Amino acid sequence: MKKEKIKNILTIGVTLVLLITVIGISYAAFNYSGIGQKLNTITTGAISMNYIESSNVISMNNALPTTDNTGKKRLNTGEYFDFTVKSSIKGNTDINYEIAAKEESGNTFSGKNIKFYLTKVNSDGTEEEAMPPKTYSEDTTSNVYTGRPADMMSLFVGNLNQQGDTEIKYRLRLWIDESYNPQNDNGGLVYKVKVNVYGQTSDTVAKVEDTYCKDNGFNTLSDCMLVMNNHESTVDTAKTNIKSKGTPDFSKTATTDEGLFMSEDDEGESYYYRGAVKNNYVSFAGNIWRIIRRNGDGSIRMIYSGKSTSDTGDEVAIGNSQFNSKYWDSTYVGYKYNEKFSLHENNGTTGHNWFINTQKYNYGTGYTFDESTKKFTLTGTIKQLTWKDNSDEIVAGNLYSCLNTSCNVVYKVTGYQNDTTMTVQPISYSSDSYADAVTNTTNSTMKNTLDTWYKNNLTSYASYLADETFCSDRSISSGSGYLPTPTTYYGAYNRNLNRRTPSLKCAQDNDKFKVSNASAKLDYPISLITADEAAMAGGVYNTANSNYYLYNGQYFWTLSPSNFESRASNALVWYVLPSGSLFPWNNVTYSFGARPVINLKADTQITKGDGTALNPYVVKS
Repeated sequence: MKKEKIKNILTIGVTLVLLITVIGISYAAFNYSGIGQKLNTITTGAISMNYIESSNVISMNNALPTTDNTGKKRLNTGEYFDFTVKSSIKGNTDINYEIAAKEESGNTFSGKNIKFYLTKVNSDGTEEEAMPPKTYSEDTTSNVYTGRPADMMSLFVGNLNQQGDTEIKYRLRLWIDESYNPQNDNGGLVYKVKVNVYGQTSDTVAKVEDTYCKDNGFNTLSDCMLVMNNHESTVDTAKTNIKSKGTPDFSKTATTDEGLFMSEDDEGESYYYRGAVKNNYVSFAGNIWRIIRRNGDGSIRMIYSGKSTSDTGDEVAIGNSQFNSKYWDSTYVGYKYNEKFSLHENNGTTGHNWFINTQKYNYGTGYTFDESTKKFTLTGTIKQLTWKDNSDEIVAGNLYSCLNTSCNVVYKVTGYQNDTTMTVQPISYSSDSYADAVTNTTNSTMKNTLDTWYKNNLTSYASYLADETFCSDRSISSGSGYLPTPTTYYGAYNRNLNRRTPSLKCAQDNDKFKVSNASAKLDYPISLITADEAAMAGGVYNTANSNYYLYNGQYFWTLSPSNFESRASNALVWYVLPSGSLFPWNNVTYSFGARPVINLKADTQITKGDGTALNPYVVKS
């Protein structure tokens, strides 16, 4: 019997009503409830798919804004809603389905303040994350593979292909985002949303599957990714149309699929993806990758994204790692570093306002330096003094200070500048010069982590990989690049925090890490994404974005140095927050996600795919 295409819509109706009343001055109570409604079941002679509603509903009284960590664990009555997608399949066929949400009319409370969190519930009761916590955001385009219309928020895309009866249980949680400030909400706010399931058989997918590249002779991934978006007739036409879009506003997050843009790198014209991209998936070496950009020489830069296209959260990292295990010298911002140090007891005088003038700090009349530990220890008469109340005594005594009695840098107080700033002479065991600090002799902790993963996972695929530059940009925006300057700011800091002008060019040869560069030599062609590349993808300093393709709801490192703070002996490198924002201020000794980045050769061919999650590009073996 000929199979009929299924386009029926299965709808779960979940209505959430939020009533907000002010409690005291700074808190609000939230009341919201939800009810599921099974609207229909779709059935043909060959396939049956239906929604099974559980008895529980979302119904929470006096709920307050909460963190994602707390919201994800809620299991009390009324804090979650369970439902099951069930299929019965006879013969060789698939059902593609999508769970999506749609705000209803009449809302007076913004969905941007509501977190949605979806999990799969296993038979043993354990849960797997299906979608990390995200605030409401609609997709402006429809999904032809599932039948989901435009202007809905996609929560999850799945496939049912097992013959016989199959059931998949899901659990939906919703909460008020912790960033919401209810102080001036005035009460009485309402929010309603419906969660829908859409389904379509795979024979429909087969007919609409985009085979444009294969049919028109664009066999390399490098060419296919350019022509695919608008089914361009030539690569040159695709490039022209992409360049005509100009440069996006990097001060704003990219929350929709903005497609491809062009920017120059050191090799030529590079074409990068930006926003909530849905067609940059690649299947290679048993893993899923997301294309960052086509490099100037035509090679393809990709970032690790898990084992399957449905992986989320920490699944899209290979694990957590420190960037470096040491932090007290500027050299430790590097992907490789150099410990050519000496004792500097006369580093000049500078103003310091690193302390809180009302807080007590340790002061001593002298210090010692331990060669074995490379630590300074305060000696003589040790006092705990505040600058505000004891500035005369501190200055008159020519005292030495650090935050503790033992430290990596000690400061001799040389004078009074104002009520919040003292002048000090820093004394350190540190790099002798900027040139020494940026010499590459020793692997960082992160480099060792990535090298080990490469040896275990990519060694047999080395012939596919291009030797491309990974820029660990230690060019200086301000400061000296080593200890005498209170703070050194590196290139990415100024570009991505102050000017919002990310760049793909690398200023210094010793920052251009690649296998073939003797002054910045890699053992294997693998590293991390740069802060500039993350900014081009849609990230912005200190601005949440849960909708661009790099977002995974977890911390993960970039390759880009931010700054070195000599006053606190902190080496700092850019990273991505769980909110999706870019951030420059965390010590390199923190353990964050490691997401490998590799480059496929420009002539890499593909066998199939259109870059979507359901149909990723597959590299030809």
